[in-house]
Amino acid sequence: MSRGIDAKACGRGIWRGFAVLVIGALLQPIAAAVAPLAGASFLLVTAVVAFSFAGFRTGAAHRPICQGALTAAGSYFLVLPLVFVASAPVEPQQVLATAAVAVVVGGLAGFTGHVVRARGKRGEKS
Repeated sequence: MSRGIDAKACGRGIWRGFAVLVIGALLQPIAAAVAPLAGASFLLVTAVVAFSFAGFRTGAAHRPICQGALTAAGSYFLVLPLVFVASAPVEPQQVLATAAVAVVVGGLAGFTGHVVRARGKRGEKS
């Protein structure tokens, strides 16, 4: 563990977030065909779920907010080459905005996951 980051948990979280992002991107055309309104917001919801899923499991990190943010951003940067290859030209503002959302949502998920596990441990000792 370096600088309060659990590397194994971080790697697992990055891959979990990546998997959710890829599956969500593959399901988006189906969602758009079934319900056009749902299809329009499907990728946004998928991104928030993926970043939450990635950042929640912080393992033994001493800085869960930092780890959650790093993990969520890592999952986004891992999927980013696929975005550039598979879609129309991507605006730099969109990349920066999505990276910011990843950092914020991942940090919140990391904090929430840490609190949930801390409460669970306190409950076990009673």
